Amino acid sequence: MVLDGHEFLNRDRQDLKLSNGEQNFISLAFELLKAKNIDKEIIILDDPISSFDSIYKNKIAFSIIKFLQSKKQIILTHNVELIRLIEHQSQNCFQLYLFNNTTEESNGFFALNDSEKELLLYINKLIVLFRSNLADEIEDEKSFLMSMIPFMRGYSQVLCNDGIKNKLTTLMHGYNDENQNLSELYLQLFGEGTQFEEACCISAQNIIDLDIDNIKVFKYGTQYPLLDRTLKHMLTYLYLRLNVEKTLVNKFNINTNRYDMLSQIIFRSFRGEDLDTKKKRIFLASRKTLLNEFNHFEGNMNIFQPAIDITNSALEKEKRDIIQFLNEL
Repeated sequence: MVLDGHEFLNRDRQDLKLSNGEQNFISLAFELLKAKNIDKEIIILDDPISSFDSIYKNKIAFSIIKFLQSKKQIILTHNVELIRLIEHQSQNCFQLYLFNNTTEESNGFFALNDSEKELLLYINKLIVLFRSNLADEIEDEKSFLMSMIPFMRGYSQVLCNDGIKNKLTTLMHGYNDENQNLSELYLQLFGEGTQFEEACCISAQNIIDLDIDNIKVFKYGTQYPLLDRTLKHMLTYLYLRLNVEKTLVNKFNINTNRYDMLSQIIFRSFRGEDLDTKKKRIFLASRKTLLNEFNHFEGNMNIFQPAIDITNSALEKEKRDIIQFLNEL
């Protein structure tokens, strides 16, 4: 086999004029060939597109379908992009499951119904849902609207609606005390399809004061269990973020006109170089629930990633650790 005019089999990788991504792609191609010809009925692929750029991700999705079309496949991934690529290459070619394997949780493969599969794959279907009447699904309107704050802020930025975006931003910083009518902002963004029974006027302090251990968003038995899990996770992230900001700003007298972002507030609060201060700074700066993109959707409108990337028990542990940290300051 020849590559760029030279034999490349049985040569060291460092001798090949290939990027790491190209080398990994060739290696995966051989693995797919082997899987195609092996006398096994089921092939398991573990996150096959990690570390690849967008061009190769699309090639890999195509290769998986073409090479392994005679096999049953189980593909494990956190990457929604791979799911979308496979769907676009061959529509309705797979069943989608949420897999869980965590101590003291419900474990196994949980099938997503066709409605939620569409919501995950197509952002327009999700927006249509939010524009429809969700009254039969919602258990607590206030919790639903608060859980939607980060996504609504990202969506308002996509729509170039700075007025709504700026109002929602005040609810995403624990040191702000402005009230916003969430039901009115929701209706401005998504239209009159969903009617709320009453106005929902809240401030960041209302979110900080939540009984976060007992929040309910959708009703038991909802046809959107993954979305329900996502919204609960998002509201928990927001609750933790606001609590951290509020506590640090008050305790360390942070000037929020100068230091208004969470990362700035953390580093300003723990700017010493002694070991204890460093430990505190690293503890907060490394918390997945605080400094990830799950609170800011303007760069990535994938609402379901918070439910896919972290288990309920892992989120519960982070919540306990952060609250304990704040209480001990």
